[in-house]
Amino acid sequence: MPRLSLFHAGERKRFIAFRRFPTCSAVAALRRQPHVRLAPLLKTSALSDTWTGRCFCFTLPGSTRHTLNQDASLAFDEESNSHDPSTETPRRGVNTKQLVESLEQVNQLQSRLLLQFVNLPLDRRVLYRDHLLQESVTRYQKGLRNVFLALQRHVGNSAAAQNGFPPLTRAMLQSMKTAWLTLKGLSPTPPKDAALKGAHLEEIRSFYSALLCSGLPTRERDVGLVLEELQSSELLEPSASFYESVFIASWTLTDVQRPPAVGEATRTASTTARDTTSFSSVSPDLVVGEAKQLRRDLAGDLACHYMGHALAQPVSFSAQHHAAVRRETWEVFFCTFANTQPAPKLMDLWWTRFLEWADNQQAAQQSDHPVESRTTSTSDLGVVSAPSAPLPYQAVHAVLAWCAQSRDIERALKYFNAVNQRGVTLHASTNSGSTLPLTLADSFRRPGSLTAKSTSAIVQELQLALLVKLMASTKSVKLDGGLRALVVRDVQRQVDPAVLYAAPWGVLNDLLSGLSVPSAMQLLRRCSLVTSDCATDEQGAADGAPDEAAEKKASGVDKKNGREIPFYIWASLLRRCCREHLQDQAESLFLFLRRQFRLSVAEKRELIEIVMRMYTTMQPSDFPSALDLFLQHILRTPPDEPAVQPDGVLYELLIKAADSRNASMMLFLEACANGVTLTAELFEALMNSTQLKTVASLSRKLPHDYASSSLDAQLKIPAEADAHLRREEALRARGKPLYDSTGDAG
Repeated sequence: MPRLSLFHAGERKRFIAFRRFPTCSAVAALRRQPHVRLAPLLKTSALSDTWTGRCFCFTLPGSTRHTLNQDASLAFDEESNSHDPSTETPRRGVNTKQLVESLEQVNQLQSRLLLQFVNLPLDRRVLYRDHLLQESVTRYQKGLRNVFLALQRHVGNSAAAQNGFPPLTRAMLQSMKTAWLTLKGLSPTPPKDAALKGAHLEEIRSFYSALLCSGLPTRERDVGLVLEELQSSELLEPSASFYESVFIASWTLTDVQRPPAVGEATRTASTTARDTTSFSSVSPDLVVGEAKQLRRDLAGDLACHYMGHALAQPVSFSAQHHAAVRRETWEVFFCTFANTQPAPKLMDLWWTRFLEWADNQQAAQQSDHPVESRTTSTSDLGVVSAPSAPLPYQAVHAVLAWCAQSRDIERALKYFNAVNQRGVTLHASTNSGSTLPLTLADSFRRPGSLTAKSTSAIVQELQLALLVKLMASTKSVKLDGGLRALVVRDVQRQVDPAVLYAAPWGVLNDLLSGLSVPSAMQLLRRCSLVTSDCATDEQGAADGAPDEAAEKKASGVDKKNGREIPFYIWASLLRRCCREHLQDQAESLFLFLRRQFRLSVAEKRELIEIVMRMYTTMQPSDFPSALDLFLQHILRTPPDEPAVQPDGVLYELLIKAADSRNASMMLFLEACANGVTLTAELFEALMNSTQLKTVASLSRKLPHDYASSSLDAQLKIPAEADAHLRREEALRARGKPLYDSTGDAG
């Protein structure tokens, strides 16, 4: 066998390509060399005699055999030096026809994911419950993930079939892109024809956008690798669809996921109490009894970084489909940003930047089409000289959802009035339901459309979804300035009863947060009587509510003539009753929910915490009732109900409601014995466990014959604030023992 040093430079490349992948063109190139003998090479390449007999023919994807011409052109030889996976025979078990059909459905799957994502703010629970956000995104990513796994197996990566999707590399991206273009019927190399070149570039952008939406980039550096590959190898700048995919993919990155040890330790702390210590170096963050699974602040930083990257690109109004930022991009960005719980000042800065972008885009469009802008300005009487562009609907809805979650009434009114003065635009890719007629769409773009009466049911649904966010911003706020009454008046004036009763449950949940309990019960009764045909499947999917069949199975009730009220609506109503300390209604509703639904452990624990908070926040706290509820449903389990394990939040409520220091200390020791994780909040409840200690300590400093003054009238100190202390002093003076809830004598 000749040495490598005997080869020329071009021959050495062919020899290396032959040793890596002995294609027929490489064999022919070596046979043309007079001083190279092919037999030793075939022998050292561990090739069988059978392959040697077939080395002069190969199979193309069309299963057509061609005989290799020994006088092939030099261009064909140069292409053969680099292995093209798309020209290889598909691996066994990969159905090429089925894969092509799956690639044709990628755009549809991606559109469904985008539509589901921008409709997440309809349900305000997504803004603080991590598992709902994760399930809503990953449920629609499964289809895209399966397509790319099949594409990876098609290019010949066995690791994709065995160990899932391997880490992303440049070579993998290139091979998958080549296979994508080949299966789409396009050439992997850029064509010279202008029309074909545009389709080729569009497919490349679609490939990278769909790859990000599939959730296969699991790390932040994977997203950077895809961006770098698009810019360096393809010499393309990211389009708007690329940035929208990045915003959606940010929720599935491992950098955003919290360490599983913290969540698992929090969930199973009570079950492994005797095997582990009760002290934890990391205090868990609990929301409604569930450990946080996402680092929302990191997702917000990532979204702001890439949105700034998109705004830094020059805007090309001549090619809108290749622009870096469009109206849909702002909608996806604000849906991501609202879920990250940003600071109010940061939201103001992005809102200002959003308005500037919309005004600049409208000014540029008017400069390109001066005739249309002149006719539009003369037809509308209320148009001002300064550019005041309408805003995309889903972006406005996401910002108002953040205001409702932050209880920021001032900013909610400020943003709502700004949008009402500009108008709203709708886009087919980010809005579910029927498409508005052209005349209604134009009227919705005009100023004052949010508070104007419309005869279209679609417009009324859109107006209702924005109005209820103003109502939800007043939740748990006593002095609302009359905003609740204004929203109720506008809803009664603008929305028909049929549209209101058939609204998604997420919208109704926001509306119920500002109504009185009797009004909320009456509204729920009327909504439950509406037939299921009125509430479409698209509304249920956009609402983010549980599946209807699963809900019927969980509740054990099959209503043929009405809508099934989901569990979280009843839980929200129970929370309203407990917040207003309507004890009789709350206890009756608590019993009704336990009998009506087949509750899971998380749902049962949520109900117990709601009722315990009612007993704890009473003045004074109802410690016997809270302790009885804890004994009957936590330490013991009623028949046919799930067992709920105690945790730090429930013990914290008991300690706050304790009527003596002895009771609070005994509860604290019991929590330590059960393996509950000790947190700063638990110690704070233990230190402040005496009821009415602030008012009692203030009144004890005053003499009994203190004359009241104008200052006392402003303070409003109860005259009997220290009555329990005087009773204890009187009993001690008479030599009688004092008993508390623990049975100990003081």
